[in-house]
Amino acid sequence: MLRSFTGEKDLWLMPVGLDEINPDFVKATLAIEDKRFFKHPGIDIGAIIRAIKLNIANRRIISGASTISMQVIRILEGRDRTILNKIVEAVHAVHLDSLYTKEEILKLYFEIAPYGGNIHGVKAASLKYFQKHPKDLSLSECALLAGLPQSPSYLRPDRYSTRAETRRNRVLSSMLKNGYIADEQYENEIHEPVIAGNRPFPFEAAHFARFVKNKFEGSQLVTTLDSNIQHFAQLALEEKINELRPYGVTNGAIVVIENKTGAVRALVGSVDFFSEENSGQINGALSRRCPGSTLKPFNYALAFDKGFYTPRMMLADVPVQYAGYAPLDYDREYRGPVTVEEALVDSLNIPAVEVLDKVGYRNLYFFLERVGISTLNKAPKYYGLSLTLGSCEVKLLELTNAYAALARTGIYMPVKYLEDGNLETSRRVISEASSYLIANILSDTERLKAIGIYRNDNIHPKLAWKTGTSYDHKDAWTISYNPEYTVGVWLGNFSGKSSKVLVGIETAAPVAIRIFDWLYANRTAPWYEMPDTIGERYVCALSGEPASDNCEHRVKDLYIKRFRTTQICSLHEKVNGDAKAYVVLDKDKPMIVSPAHKCEYFITGMPRDEQKLVLTANVAADTNNLYWFVDDKFYDKGYMGEKLFWDMVQGKHTITCADNYGRSSSVTIVVR
Repeated sequence: MLRSFTGEKDLWLMPVGLDEINPDFVKATLAIEDKRFFKHPGIDIGAIIRAIKLNIANRRIISGASTISMQVIRILEGRDRTILNKIVEAVHAVHLDSLYTKEEILKLYFEIAPYGGNIHGVKAASLKYFQKHPKDLSLSECALLAGLPQSPSYLRPDRYSTRAETRRNRVLSSMLKNGYIADEQYENEIHEPVIAGNRPFPFEAAHFARFVKNKFEGSQLVTTLDSNIQHFAQLALEEKINELRPYGVTNGAIVVIENKTGAVRALVGSVDFFSEENSGQINGALSRRCPGSTLKPFNYALAFDKGFYTPRMMLADVPVQYAGYAPLDYDREYRGPVTVEEALVDSLNIPAVEVLDKVGYRNLYFFLERVGISTLNKAPKYYGLSLTLGSCEVKLLELTNAYAALARTGIYMPVKYLEDGNLETSRRVISEASSYLIANILSDTERLKAIGIYRNDNIHPKLAWKTGTSYDHKDAWTISYNPEYTVGVWLGNFSGKSSKVLVGIETAAPVAIRIFDWLYANRTAPWYEMPDTIGERYVCALSGEPASDNCEHRVKDLYIKRFRTTQICSLHEKVNGDAKAYVVLDKDKPMIVSPAHKCEYFITGMPRDEQKLVLTANVAADTNNLYWFVDDKFYDKGYMGEKLFWDMVQGKHTITCADNYGRSSSVTIVVR
């Protein structure tokens, strides 16, 4: 049991089947409450006659002759104990017996009968008083509980143990008299001490239990949670936060999803649910946080699926602007030409923006919606190209399930919370080939050596993983996966306070990897087979283009077959075989700072000589002269660091800057 909640009237009411109850409890209840239960039609005429004689003889009510069916009616209808109501209950009890079987009526009685205070039903009573399920009750405990409904508040065993013991012994005596127990059992049980307390119900997976309770209707919900995985995830999070607490990190969350079914096998919402200081009751798995670089794999997956890139193709990690937006890498350094897989593995921002510029930020936006990200509450243009860098907010649960789509080789499936729930409709959102390329790239483990984690695929489970660090070190993320599981980890503070140690690879990654190691401590982890839709080819390591047979820089690359190209690397032709020289030249080409690419500029009512557009560019150290062109026509010559000015003319224009080596770059602007 994870957690219990009281009902509408603040009562503890728990469903229970007859097969979940110790048979001795059934016998004890029948012996003391309704000996002829299985023989009468809802009322016991013989018992009524005996009760009348007994009450007349004693000149007061000694016995009411209520059957279990009549007691069920009284509890359900809430009638006062009067003679007239007794007659109504008797009529309704007969009707009840005509509609339901004896077993169904007995089950209902065991679920709603009062056992003291707001405790109703044998399951709630058994857990409250003895911390046991009804099936595990001893004979003495069965007799004690069976006697409580007669006067539950007066006989409460946690408050009035002597009264409860006297009533228990009477029940045992009735069981002996009716042949339910032997003399030896009776003698043993009446000497058992009454040890009962008002014990708390289980309080496991508090955030998940509350979430499921609010999401679904039902008196008993069987969730998808795996207690072993849940407990280990909680332990792993607690130990990591204890390590980071001196550095100002107080919380985190973990989600583990089983990919095949979409089932949530673990959900830890915070380190300590009861911590008021650190807002422990906030569910970190459902909180909106900035994802950092964790959205980049989806960007690259779309690029692969459109045939724009392959893993060994080249991207430029150099200063660049997009309509006034100038992305920077995390370390604010530039690496020049990098392969696509290097850019993704090292989480470089500038290449990621270049890829998204080609893919289209709207395509990424709508893809994220298709894989269940519900927090994109602004128009696509609001996020723009920065979307791939985590300019939005996401929920850990949704982000983990989005990665689970990659883990299923491109199949999205909604999260499953209840074990007996129907499997939701799945749909393909990305190709199997593209998903494989992403998993293959993200399974690189060299990055972990920098933080002291060494991996061996023959010993440790192979996994794909991506980290993220939000702006100003407020969130640290890692999402990792293999064919069976997807594990999401978020670390941070619910207050939004930042900490320099909140770096995805340094703090969140070890937690995710530890969980994976535990999941496969005693078995071999699966991995993906390369699909038939993936092919192998050789490319030039310097250009990323298909290599000729005599290329000295040939490396193996993977590609999606439907985008196969026969193009041969052009670098060797451009610079007489010296491909390296060309790459160096291309990397060091002038980068136009002003005007900004794709920007609009306006001519106002000011004097025209005050409305000139500045022309500036960043250049390599070996540059002497700069040559500026407007719409392919030479405009002026300048020098490194010099600003030139152009008299704006209405219309769309292409501005080009070239240096003395012939290296150049261009921007397009509109003047209105």
